[in-house]
Amino acid sequence: MKTPAIVIHGKTVDGRNFRPSDWTERLYYAVASYGPHGQVTFNPFVTIKMTDDSRCVVVDTRLREQDPAVFSFVTGFARDNQLQMFDQDNRPIPTGGARMAA
Repeated sequence: MKTPAIVIHGKTVDGRNFRPSDWTERLYYAVASYGPHGQVTFNPFVTIKMTDDSRCVVVDTRLREQDPAVFSFVTGFARDNQLQMFDQDNRPIPTGGARMAA
């Protein structure tokens, strides 16, 4: 089954809250585009949401085809920081599993 979204939670695989607390906004802005005069265009395949008292970044897996470098950056961030990842149906994705089929 294809996974249309990866939800990256603000909790590590060992259950600790990830810091800094504004990590979702920092990651969201890191994958935005910046135009003339500092004009920000947010990536339409990356969003922020709250789930079960956890700040999350949701990555539409179509990003892998649209911008592989950004997809790799975001999922690599989750892997490097041992953040919990789930598919859109709240099924766990192993930390190394962000490379799963889209």
